[in-house]
Amino acid sequence: MLVEKDVRISHEWNAIREILSDPYFTLPRLFPPIKKVNRNEDSFECEGKFVGMRFTMKGNIYRSSDLITFVFNLRAGGGLGNGKLMINDENEVIKLIFSYEGWMNRFSKTFFMSKWFDNFAKNLNEEIRLERIKRKI
Repeated sequence: MLVEKDVRISHEWNAIREILSDPYFTLPRLFPPIKKVNRNEDSFECEGKFVGMRFTMKGNIYRSSDLITFVFNLRAGGGLGNGKLMINDENEVIKLIFSYEGWMNRFSKTFFMSKWFDNFAKNLNEEIRLERIKRKI
């Protein structure tokens, strides 16, 4: 599965990178079934429920000057999947690229993912603005 979304943004990249590389901020907003997030430096673990199944997502966060990458494993019951979320700075636009292979393909297809990405993008400028105020950045 591959989902891509361009989001016009009105904040400077350094602030965006600090906020969007935080799994507490990004992951539950982008993937609404996630209900609990734990972070330990550059690794994270999430728990949630999707179409009646409990799942866990474990992974790592990588940052460079113009890219944030979340690499993760998604496990539910006996099913396992691997995915990657890349957030790329392209000047006044950020590009979201989500790739995934595994058990969730059968359930989510592109419908859920596209809807989630659209909802994430819709209020992102305002949510980043509020988070910048909260964090004083």
